[in-house]
Amino acid sequence: MPIPAFDRFGLLPGGIHLCTIKEVEVDLTWNDNRRRLTALLQEFIVAELAPRFTVIPPVVLDGSYVTDKNHPSNINLVLELSNLPDDQQWAGQMLYQQRPELLQRYQIEMLPAINSLTQDFVDLLQTLRPQVAFEKGLHHSHRKGVLRLI
Repeated sequence: MPIPAFDRFGLLPGGIHLCTIKEVEVDLTWNDNRRRLTALLQEFIVAELAPRFTVIPPVVLDGSYVTDKNHPSNINLVLELSNLPDDQQWAGQMLYQQRPELLQRYQIEMLPAINSLTQDFVDLLQTLRPQVAFEKGLHHSHRKGVLRLI
């Protein structure tokens, strides 16, 4: 399925939208800044995820990168680890410990999603921050869309 069009508020329609990295390249790289972030995302997948995991776990993308903002500063990313074997979950948690370095090197703000956490980060990312909702004239419970790479 292609990535849906942004709504009049510059957001994806509510929900989790499945897409490929190729669709991200086509739909979200309309300027140099976005092309740079996408290249860093691809480098992160190749350099950090591929060597650690037998099968790359699902990745959910969010933040201003998944809006119509021309110059997002980074990519919010949830690494979904819950359905992986314990050793693979551990590898993801160890990667999370490198969060400051990942942000500096790849411009990726990573969060892990594992069963033992009480917070569902994928659900949290679909909720607008109150200030953003107010600025856009939206109700505080407005749900926005995120992208899950397949």
